[in-house]
Amino acid sequence: MSTSKNPLGIPPYLRKDIEYTGNEMEFLDSMLTLITEKMVDFEGLKANNFDVEPYFLKQGWKRYFDMLNGPVYPELLKHFWMKAKIFTKYEAKQEEQLAIKRNPSLKGKSRKEMGLMEFTGTQIRSNICGLSLIFSKEHFIKLLNLDDKGLILDVFEKDTRYRDALLHKMFLDLSQKGKVKGMTYECRVLFEIIISSICPRIGVRGPD
Repeated sequence: MSTSKNPLGIPPYLRKDIEYTGNEMEFLDSMLTLITEKMVDFEGLKANNFDVEPYFLKQGWKRYFDMLNGPVYPELLKHFWMKAKIFTKYEAKQEEQLAIKRNPSLKGKSRKEMGLMEFTGTQIRSNICGLSLIFSKEHFIKLLNLDDKGLILDVFEKDTRYRDALLHKMFLDLSQKGKVKGMTYECRVLFEIIISSICPRIGVRGPD
């Protein structure tokens, strides 16, 4: 439920205490390459007989593509990812065990009673200029205006029921399966949007 202090009804992402931390990444930040996503002209594509926007709208990507024209702060992003780490059930359990090791009387207590932050699911944790940031699924759902539902990717990839049917829809030549040049023209357009605006890649692509 939303409150006056938190009208969005999501967990706070900014911790109050200042804490300076080292980098999680084991390389210089100068080696970190920032790739800026590109805007997609869906209207232009539609005028050229590639009406692909409905695919993305159906998946809940409208808010994301609307945001691509917004400001980007490269240095802050680099600092964020140099210090970023994934915090899962495993790390939460380790944190609890460490707290109990330091103070055995905490055994059997809740995380709150241990003085630890509440853990409700996997988080991305980082630190910028001493400010600790914690982002969870709830923040991305609110930011992108999505419904809290969907498939777990690891489970989805193991479901092969529709794979053959999809391959026949995606490729003109199944002997070229897995190669861009074997795709239908519509799938080529979708592929280019994905690698330019959702999962950017470094380097020059060949015809494959």
